[in-house]
Amino acid sequence: MRASFFPTFLVHGVFMLKKSVIAMLLAAAFAGGAQAQLKYVEGADYTTLATPVAEAKAGQVINFFWYGCGHCYAMEPSLQKWLGDGKYASIDFIRIPAFTGNWEGGARLFYVVRELGMAVPEMDEKIFDAVHKDGKRGIIFDKGAAMKFLVENGAKQEDVEKAWKSLAVQQKLNQARDLFNASQLDGVPGFIVDGKYVIAADNNYPRLFDKLNTLATKNAAKTEEAKPADATKAEEAKPADASKAEEAKPAAEEKPAETKPAA
Repeated sequence: MRASFFPTFLVHGVFMLKKSVIAMLLAAAFAGGAQAQLKYVEGADYTTLATPVAEAKAGQVINFFWYGCGHCYAMEPSLQKWLGDGKYASIDFIRIPAFTGNWEGGARLFYVVRELGMAVPEMDEKIFDAVHKDGKRGIIFDKGAAMKFLVENGAKQEDVEKAWKSLAVQQKLNQARDLFNASQLDGVPGFIVDGKYVIAADNNYPRLFDKLNTLATKNAAKTEEAKPADATKAEEAKPADASKAEEAKPAAEEKPAETKPAA
């Protein structure tokens, strides 16, 4: 019998060292996972509504703002950048004007621009600039000044007057007021995520937008983890010829595409 080159106590020591290293690596992995879960803490980074906003849905981020808000204006370039290349694709972003007190004029202007079909990002920028750079604050308080501003930017007078008093705009204003009240925000800019997480904006924009991405996908990640383990197997167990059967359907069964009337 060939004798072992290493003494038994050395072999045992190496084995125990390996176990210790593995244990440390696993502990570090679990610690990292816990740290990721605690990345944003309720009460410090966001609050949770006792009664979720019924009209909101999972994966949705609602931004409340006001054209006359200096903080909203300062955040606007960073917000647009996040919407362009930082927002997770699964997130549904909605912008709603805060409708409270004497802010109705700005909220109505917001919806009239959209009712007229004007270029939204460009007009939002123009309104912000007019209020904060050009000193034209009247356009968010005075109906005549607002209408004049819209006509100067390409809208027809009669179309503006019609949109201003339209039922569609009034209904959206009512919804905006109800949503802002339900959010329990006491200022803007502010965000509601998944209809229940309330985030008040601060000047740390990179952290703010990462927070929005993280919380908006929080429940989606839990749903994915909660899927039964055999779901994948069930998918794999589908008969191989199912796709062929689908392809074999006669072309005559296909319905012609519906033609929607022009808006």
